[in-house]
Formats: sequence, C-alpha cells, structure tokens
Amino acid sequence: MLPWRALTATIAGAVCTAQGVWTLLHPQQLAAVNRAGWLYERFGAAGVGVGGLLIGLAMLVGGSVALWRWWSRWRQR
Repeated sequence: MLPWRALTATIAGAVCTAQGVWTLLHPQQLAAVNRAGWLYERFGAAGVGVGGLLIGLAMLVGGSVALWRWWSRWRQR
C-alpha cells in the first residue's frame, strides 16, 4: 500500500518550494491574499518568498525521507 501522506507531503512541498522561489523572483506579482498576512507586514515580499521556500523544503525533505524509508522496506520483502 502506498504511503499517501508521504506522497502528498512530497508533492505539496515541491509546489510550495516552487511558489516560494517564484515569489522571490517576481515579488511585484504577489497575490493579494499573501499581502494581508503578518509575514508580509513584517518582512515584505521577500519574507513571504523565504517563508514559502523554507516550509516547502521542509515538507519536501520530510516526505522524501518517508518515501525512501517505505521504498527500502518494500524492496526487502
């Protein structure tokens, strides 16, 4: 059986990381919903981009490690 949580975390982490990088590269096109948060008020568009990038990387690494552990156990069967 596939580890759906790990797979979902990996995909969501990749998307969140990509959005964080996109926000860092194009801060002038930041969505209005992201301009309403305390992160934007305190750090600006760069804070939103770095925050998305860090959270995305954490989810991507965590999901990838969980998938790798599942894969190695599955191959040993």
